[in-house]
Amino acid sequence: MKPWPFIKKTYVKVLSVIPALLLLSFIFGFSAQTGEDSGSLSFHLSLFLVRLFSPIFPAADTNELLIARAEAIHLLIRKLAHITEFFLLMLSIYLPIHTFRKNTSSFYGRIVLCFCLSVLCAFFDEFHQSFVDGRSGNLPDVLIDSIGILLASILLILSYHNKGKRAAR
Repeated sequence: MKPWPFIKKTYVKVLSVIPALLLLSFIFGFSAQTGEDSGSLSFHLSLFLVRLFSPIFPAADTNELLIARAEAIHLLIRKLAHITEFFLLMLSIYLPIHTFRKNTSSFYGRIVLCFCLSVLCAFFDEFHQSFVDGRSGNLPDVLIDSIGILLASILLILSYHNKGKRAAR
């Protein structure tokens, strides 16, 4: 028997960790930015979105009005970024957990493990931010991050149940 099937499975298992590691690097890289740099980046994104959608909204001709609208959505954009980052983190942590533990643990056990690991990452992210100039670690931000984690968990559970219904047909 050729060793190739085993080698292919081993590569898949090892490669399944890469998305989670990349996303964690991305998250902690953004967390290492000073408060001013982080705020500037998200404000520029807010301003870009306001300019992108300004043809839809009347009376958005002046630059001052565009800036005012960008300031109005700035906090929302920041929080949606947190939710999105941790939504993707939960999915990327689930991938290797599912790959390595598919036959040794239940689906719900894997979901709980990934949920806990993702929330732990959110805590460490906020703890890390408490050491960065102009940033602070906030428990409410962990809760906001947990919204993304919960949404990803719900998506995984719904897809699992949908897969079960298709298999039963």
